[in-house]
Amino acid sequence: MKKTLVLLAFLLPVFTYAQDHQKLLTRSYSEAQLSGMLVNNQDWVTLPPYSDRAFWDGLPASIRSELIKRGEDQLKFNWGVVKATDYMEFTRTGDRNIMQNPNSDRKGALQALALAELVEGKGRFTDQLINGIWAVCEQSSWVLSAHLPVTRGKDLVPDVTNPVIDLGSADAGALLAWVHHFFRAKLDEVNPLIAARIRYEVRNKILAPYYKRNDFWWQGFNDRPQNNWNPWINYNVMQCILLLEEDPAARSKNIYKAMQSIDRFTDWYHPDGACDEGPSYWSHAGGKYFECLELLHRATRGKLNVFSHPLIKNIGQYIANVYINDPYFVNFADASAKGGINEGMVYRYGKAIGDPVMMGFGAFYAQKEKMDEHPSSGTIEAVITDLTTMKEIMASPAREPLTDHAWYPDNQVAIAREYPGSKQGFYFAGKGGHNAESHNHNDVGTFILYYNGLPCLVDAGVGTYVRQTFSPDRYKIWTMQSAYHNLPLINGVQQKNGREFKAASAAFSATAKQVSFTADIATAYPAEAKVRSWKRGYALQRGKSFTITDAFVLDSFVAAPELHFLTACKVDASVPGVIKLTGQNFTLNMSYNTRQLEASSEHIDNKDPRLERSWPGGLERIILKGKTQGVKGDYKIEIRKSS
Repeated sequence: MKKTLVLLAFLLPVFTYAQDHQKLLTRSYSEAQLSGMLVNNQDWVTLPPYSDRAFWDGLPASIRSELIKRGEDQLKFNWGVVKATDYMEFTRTGDRNIMQNPNSDRKGALQALALAELVEGKGRFTDQLINGIWAVCEQSSWVLSAHLPVTRGKDLVPDVTNPVIDLGSADAGALLAWVHHFFRAKLDEVNPLIAARIRYEVRNKILAPYYKRNDFWWQGFNDRPQNNWNPWINYNVMQCILLLEEDPAARSKNIYKAMQSIDRFTDWYHPDGACDEGPSYWSHAGGKYFECLELLHRATRGKLNVFSHPLIKNIGQYIANVYINDPYFVNFADASAKGGINEGMVYRYGKAIGDPVMMGFGAFYAQKEKMDEHPSSGTIEAVITDLTTMKEIMASPAREPLTDHAWYPDNQVAIAREYPGSKQGFYFAGKGGHNAESHNHNDVGTFILYYNGLPCLVDAGVGTYVRQTFSPDRYKIWTMQSAYHNLPLINGVQQKNGREFKAASAAFSATAKQVSFTADIATAYPAEAKVRSWKRGYALQRGKSFTITDAFVLDSFVAAPELHFLTACKVDASVPGVIKLTGQNFTLNMSYNTRQLEASSEHIDNKDPRLERSWPGGLERIILKGKTQGVKGDYKIEIRKSS
């Protein structure tokens, strides 16, 4: 007799997520304990030094050739300057790339030269490497223009007397710290002032402000919710401290400060481990948090170890659970539908928590990307770490994580496949939550639907970041609005942003025959929607169909309800009652009651390179408009494979 598994929303947290995780690191380790555990100087570094020619010369020829070629491409790089007007452009037009592109090009060239010299080991790249060091050090600020403190009514330029630490500056500091680590002796042969310049600039731009200040929002020493900035920046700052700080007391004191800050990130994290910023941000949220823990583990030679904590496991396993089919991941909020993983980091994360699924996921991507033939992308230490572990990863069993179903009760995210362990058939993900999540869209109650691992009803994601994206005008952007998600328009009113606009009574269940997710989304709409309840439901009938149901009660009727759906498929609504959705190698029929609803569709031109990468040629929006004027009603939309 087959057993039927039922997971109910009100039961699952009791036996999976009950353990407290507040102050996870600093509750386990005191500052005095950390001081006694930290390895002296840079003896903790396990990456091969420049002098280890056996390692560098022994890399696969294709990897050596590619890294050397990348360096050769930068031998004539014009370091130029990041101009004041490049910064000002963000204030004037909202364009952040005017500053970010030349800034990123500089760091990219510097890293390429460093890796090429490590691999070749003949000094051919040294002079241009020094030019890169000097150019980046000469830069007044490493902070990205979009992250500068706002001076009302003034064009933004950096204040060199008051250094700010952001994603860009911390990244630059860590890159220079590693260049210093690998090449200090070689640089000193040319002139000791070069390496000294790195130490001077990193101290002034990163270490000194970090040691002194507690008011950067991302440090978490306030009541502001934390996101990927916290572990991302702390990881880079800790590298600067561990690689460049020579005072043992300052090292331990400020590494402990970083631990306190990182704890604020996990204090805000839901116990279920889901990333409310979506899979696109997981690598720089949960993934960077793992790298923080990994760095602390190495810097203490394994004495600091919290990898067995349930939260750490939940955070890691999330990225495997939201994988649909390469290159697609579940995407809500600002996350893009197409993504990928850092295969080396995912493998190491899985190994640290003892999870064969994550290890297999890392090996799957490593083998797909031919990790032993082509160098990975990422930061300099990530690239080198992958080079040291690629043989192990490539020899590990590959496992594509085709999760049957998962429920994240704290974030109210549900996912399920029609057939366990298979990409065939329907795949859906739905969400409840609230409209003040990190990188929030007004999308409470929305869902996505894939068929045979390919997109059908989708979430657009987000376009290229501009000034408006993170401003009071954010929700004027169409991709942020509930009317451009798979949601109803109620009495002509969309959802509103804010923590109080949320789902109620979210519930999930899964059996061998059916998976369902329901929530009352009326509370995600403002008072002018005049809605008492709107119960949205999704049901995956295994081996049969996918249905969307709505049951609503309005306080009064103002305008006919509209059910909106975004699709990557071609839409044919010419036959009343059935909308034909033609995707990549599949056709589905979306059926509705013609007595209740009438169908129309419109094309949405992306007009944005970031959106175009996920949805080439744009999207279609389906509108099912109600025909009656009652204050009560119910709708049922059924989607089946076309016969």
